[in-house]
Amino acid sequence: MRVIDADQVRTRADLPGLIDCLERAFRDGATVPPRAILDIPGGSGDGQFLVMPAFAPDGSAAVKLVTYLPGNAGRGLPTVQAAIVAFSEGGTPVAVLDGTTVTRLRTAAASALASKYLSRADSSRLTLAGTGALAPWMAAAHAVVRPIERIDVWGRRAERVAATVEAVRELVKSRVEVRAAPSLDESVRAADIVTCATSSPTPLVEGRWLKPGSHVDLVGSFTPSTREADDEAVRRARIFVDTFEGALAEAGDLLDPIARGVIGRERVEAELADLVRGRVAGRQTVEEITLFKSVGTALEDLAAAWLLLESVG
Repeated sequence: MRVIDADQVRTRADLPGLIDCLERAFRDGATVPPRAILDIPGGSGDGQFLVMPAFAPDGSAAVKLVTYLPGNAGRGLPTVQAAIVAFSEGGTPVAVLDGTTVTRLRTAAASALASKYLSRADSSRLTLAGTGALAPWMAAAHAVVRPIERIDVWGRRAERVAATVEAVRELVKSRVEVRAAPSLDESVRAADIVTCATSSPTPLVEGRWLKPGSHVDLVGSFTPSTREADDEAVRRARIFVDTFEGALAEAGDLLDPIARGVIGRERVEAELADLVRGRVAGRQTVEEITLFKSVGTALEDLAAAWLLLESVG
C-alpha cells in the first residue's frame, strides 16, 4: 500500500490538472453518502471528527477521516487535519494520502472550477480574506482560471497577512502583484472576485461593498453557526453551492438567512454538477453578482486521490 505524504501531494498536485479532474468528476458523478460528523469527547468540547466516503462508478472508493479542532490555532497546529484511504474496485486498500494537504488543494480547485462558470472572464482583481494554510491556495487557484493581475490579502493580524502575502507570491510567481489589503471594505469594493477562507463566526464581507459584476467565493465556514458574508450579500447575489445536500445542511451563510426569511430556498439556484453538465446557466450578464458557497464533498477527495495515484504510477 502506498503512502503519499504532504510533500508528495504538493509537488504532484498540479492545480490546472486538478481543476480539470474535478470538472470531469462532477460531470461523471459518484455515490457520496452523507458524511458523519461526531463530537470529539474531552478537551474544549468544540472539536469534531468527520468521516467522508465516496464511491466511483467503477466501485473504487476513498474515505477521508478529518479532525476539526479550532483550539489548535492557539497551539500552532492546523485546525483541520485529515487522512484519506483509497480502495480499488475490488475493495483493496491501495493508498493512504495526506488528507490535510489534499483538502486544501481540492477546496481551492473546486472554487476555481466554480469561478470558470460564475466570475467574469476578465476578472483581474482578487481580494483574499483569510491567512490560514488554505488561503494561499485559494488565491493561486483563482489565478489559474482568470487573468488575475492583483491580489489583496486581508487578515486580522499583520504578521499573518505578511506571511500569507509571501506564500501567495511563491505560488503565483512574478506575474501577479500581491499586497496587503489597505482595508477589507476598500479592497472588496474594487475586487472582481472575493474569496473568503476564514473561521469567522460573524459576517466579514458586507453586500453593500460588492460592485456590479463581482463574484463571491465562501469556503471557510462549514457549520450552521458561522458566516463570512452578511444578509445583503446573499440578497444581492445569484447563489450556487458545491452540493445541495452539504450546503443546505451545514452552511450558516445560507441556513441563517433562509431561516430568518431574508432569502427563500429557491434562491439557491444550482450545485456545481448542474453548472458543469450545462443544466443551469452560470453567469449570464456582466453586471450580476454571483456567490458560490462550498462546504466540501468527498467526491473531490476521491477525484484528487486517484489523480495523485496516477501521477506516482
